[in-house]
Amino acid sequence: MGNQLKGLVGSGPSKLKGKQKIEHQLKKLPLYLKNVFLLAALWPVATVLRKTNKTYRGLWLVSERGIDARDNGYWFFRYLREKQPQVNTCFVIDKSSPDYEKVARLGNTVAYRSLRHYLMYLAADQLISTHVQPASPDLMTYYHLRQIGIHPRGKQVFLQHGIIMNEMKWMRYPQLKLDFFASGGKMEYDYLAGEFGFPEGVVQYTGLCRYDNLMRGNHPSNEILVMPTWRSSNYPMGEQFYETPFYQYYQSLLNHPRLLKLLEERDLKLLFYPHIELQKELDKFKSPSERIILASWREYDVQTLMMRCNMMITDYSSVHFDVGYMEKPIIYYQFDYEDFRKFSYQEGYFSCEKHGFGPVVKTEEALMEALIACARNDFRMEKKYHDRLDAFFQMRDEKNCERTYQALCRLMKKQ
Repeated sequence: MGNQLKGLVGSGPSKLKGKQKIEHQLKKLPLYLKNVFLLAALWPVATVLRKTNKTYRGLWLVSERGIDARDNGYWFFRYLREKQPQVNTCFVIDKSSPDYEKVARLGNTVAYRSLRHYLMYLAADQLISTHVQPASPDLMTYYHLRQIGIHPRGKQVFLQHGIIMNEMKWMRYPQLKLDFFASGGKMEYDYLAGEFGFPEGVVQYTGLCRYDNLMRGNHPSNEILVMPTWRSSNYPMGEQFYETPFYQYYQSLLNHPRLLKLLEERDLKLLFYPHIELQKELDKFKSPSERIILASWREYDVQTLMMRCNMMITDYSSVHFDVGYMEKPIIYYQFDYEDFRKFSYQEGYFSCEKHGFGPVVKTEEALMEALIACARNDFRMEKKYHDRLDAFFQMRDEKNCERTYQALCRLMKKQ
């Protein structure tokens, strides 16, 4: 599989060389120039608005990707609106998003990439998001602009999209510059604070904001959640996707006779929810059973699925921390470990073998054995994995948003 995948992946943009690479970079140039122009033109306007208009004064601008509201950004914004109404805050979201109405009910939204979004981005005191270059009109564009010193005045607050477990060199200081970097677990905090090189006090162990709701809404049902992560940005898509190990292994699993029998005998459902970057290939998967649901991100909320499931099967996704937080069993299905580490992410401080909250399997039959054993144990986490969970999460409560808010208030006082 390794050589096959290498041939497929090698055609992606990051493998371009010489003239092709220059042409690829030139295609992005108009987007960078457009944003530099907008920043220069709107900066004076935003400065005036910040001083004269209460909508822009003392603003905490919150976002996720601009197209959704299901993660730490949404839960922190909801906390601010409900528990800290004195804070002038606004959430960035496209009006076409399936999550728009949910956010709009809380009040104070701004359309993603609108003129008002640009003005708020330049005027805000705090820029808060689940992704780097928080609340920006374009994540990667502003990440690269920041590298050359072009950035707004607001404090850069990174709530995280999920707990970091892999090596991510581009997120280390000074490649990435932030004023606040939330950590969700003690082991992760020790790694970030000790290895990433940020100034003292930037990385803080507050817990992830979405974890508050996990504790409140944890109501397991008769559902198994299969949630694999994405592969590299060059991973084959379209017709080539059929040739990938990802498709072949998961398509085989969804048709496995022992799995179908288990679902019938235990009256279970299985929801297959790939990472959002692979959701466009979801319709390629098929299953003969009505008990298997191919879950689209537009129809299913990730956090609701995790609260509702009684166990999770994943590969390398950091969402296993969320499920573990609720003390639910996990199986790591890592059939392409070598390829994933070579083409996607290198292993960081966290080894699923040594620190994970469930068994690691490499073959379909081993996965079925682990799944059946888990069902026989009534979907309870084994003690050795629970001990690992307690070591990783030294705080498990409903105060993650509160700790984050207090940390950001202290950050503002330093100005």
